[in-house]
This record gives sequence, C-alpha cells and structure tokens, in this order.
Amino acid sequence: MNNYWQVTVQLQHESDKGKIQRVNEQYIVNAVSATEAQAKIYKDFEGESNFEVIRVAQTKIIKIIE
Repeated sequence: MNNYWQVTVQLQHESDKGKIQRVNEQYIVNAVSATEAQAKIYKDFEGESNFEVIRVAQTKIIKIIE
C-alpha cells in the first residue's frame, strides 16, 4: 500500500533588490513514514543550503495517476 505525505519546505532566496524572501512549497512524497518522507526531501534538495522542512503530514490520497 502506498502512503503519501505532504511535505512543506520553506526556501529562502535573495530578491533582485537584495531582500531575503521566504517561499513555502508543497511536495507529495511516497514514503512508508514521515521520517522517510523527510529523508527523501533532504536527498532531493542535496547541495541546497537555504531550505527547511517545516511540516510533514500524511495525506488521504490513495493513488496518483500519471
């Protein structure tokens, strides 16, 4: 059975005017647990330094059709 997790990642980047901006992005991750979902996000963002996982919540999604 697939478990899908909604992971909120906060990114910080500098605008053209030099101001630090925070942006929240949502990701759906197929993982067995919240810990695995978070680990997959960290692996995907490898090499980035201006991000933080701020929320991991299990979804009610039962299937993703591509």
